Amino acid sequence: MKGIYKTVIFSIFLSCSSSQKVVNETKCPKIYENKFTDILNEKYITVNGEDTTKINEIRYECVYSALYTHKVMYDKYGKWDKEIYPSNRNHPILMWKNIELFSNGKKYTILTNGLEEWKHIYASVMILDEKEKDVLVEQTEEKISLTNFFGELIKNNNHEKKDFYEIYWKMVDPKFWEQIKEFQNNK
Repeated sequence: MKGIYKTVIFSIFLSCSSSQKVVNETKCPKIYENKFTDILNEKYITVNGEDTTKINEIRYECVYSALYTHKVMYDKYGKWDKEIYPSNRNHPILMWKNIELFSNGKKYTILTNGLEEWKHIYASVMILDEKEKDVLVEQTEEKISLTNFFGELIKNNNHEKKDFYEIYWKMVDPKFWEQIKEFQNNK
């Protein structure tokens, strides 16, 4: 009988130890509504046939939704101009062209992206100037301003505004949109 108790206690100890290790390896042990844990500057790389494109991307880590940058851009500037579907992805990168983010006359092309995985979630932006040059290449005042601008948009996201979700999900997955509507009606 003592052998069974020892085995059970030992098993519980091992399972607790291994689950703690998984939590420590999780990139986002917690996700944040209207917040993020970190801002990373990464390279977004895409391959189309023999062409490889690299563009700098600002990632807001551990956000509540990978769609945050899509939504905050939609809420502030309206519907996007173009959808870009990377290989092996069901969700598009959304593009807004000729957007004046600051009151200085300078216009940008904004590409929004995001990724949700089991242990990791982020929302991101890629930004080009009017000549289609990546403005996030070097650490400049402009890059810092842009990073802070999108960080503030995420922090001030209005959850009451939901127009974006209907347009987005009808485009990406109409059946899923119907499930969302049905769920909302049954509340």
